[in-house]
Amino acid sequence: MSTPRNRSWHGYLLALPAAAWMFAGLIVPTLFIVYVSFWATRRFDLESPLGLMHYIKFYNTPVYQKLVFDSLWQTGKLMAITLVLGYCMAYFIVGKVRHEQRKILLILLLIIPFWTSALIRTIAWIPFLGIHGVINQSLIFLGLIDEPIGVFLYSRTGITLAQISFYTLMATGPVIYVMRNIPPSLHQAAQCLKASPTQVFWRITVPLTLPGIVIGQMLVFLNVMADFATASAIGGNKFTYMGNLVLNLYESGQLSFASVIAVVLMLTMIAGVFLMLRLVDIRKLGAL
Repeated sequence: MSTPRNRSWHGYLLALPAAAWMFAGLIVPTLFIVYVSFWATRRFDLESPLGLMHYIKFYNTPVYQKLVFDSLWQTGKLMAITLVLGYCMAYFIVGKVRHEQRKILLILLLIIPFWTSALIRTIAWIPFLGIHGVINQSLIFLGLIDEPIGVFLYSRTGITLAQISFYTLMATGPVIYVMRNIPPSLHQAAQCLKASPTQVFWRITVPLTLPGIVIGQMLVFLNVMADFATASAIGGNKFTYMGNLVLNLYESGQLSFASVIAVVLMLTMIAGVFLMLRLVDIRKLGAL
């Protein structure tokens, strides 16, 4: 009985259409953005002289350095919040909900908001966060405040609340997948050895779900860093992060400098992903 060769050319041939599509739709546009970032003029001209003037301007301007810090701070804050919320939700669904149909129902409830576009989800938050929105009216009804407060809409608080609702599922899904693959016998064996529930959680559950945690946080990191719609709609363009700054510069015709911000954003995202991949081997995902 013959066995297929590990490096058969048929496999490369099958992957060729997808590779060509990725090259044309992702690699080429990315390289063009890098090329435009070196243009020394603001106008769209393929024969524009090249230079580092826009990169020098970026690194010599404290405002843009603060912009990178603000973007990373907002992303780190979202990663911490979604990590706690997402892990708690995953632990509850997998460990506490006994009926399989109820688990599926809860997962569907988490997925339903993603049946609409990101723009619609963002706009839908405005009636909740406004002065006369649902949150303010609920707080007045409960007697917690006497009059509406404007801390929710067009503020960092509003941006954070909206992004938490958008990206918590991304931190939850991979953890649910990994947690469901943990053999129950491991927990039973630990309990037979007189391990407390806390010890079982920290010594078995958490280490075995690390690949799911890292993948979920990677998704949150990439999406929050690139998010521009939430800061524009919920923040009212009062707060600038790297994502919406690229859009604002593009709309104002500053293509070269917008490309510089985009390149710095891509490099920051690549560095963040690289660091997270160094923490844990995600190839263990599904290997349990």
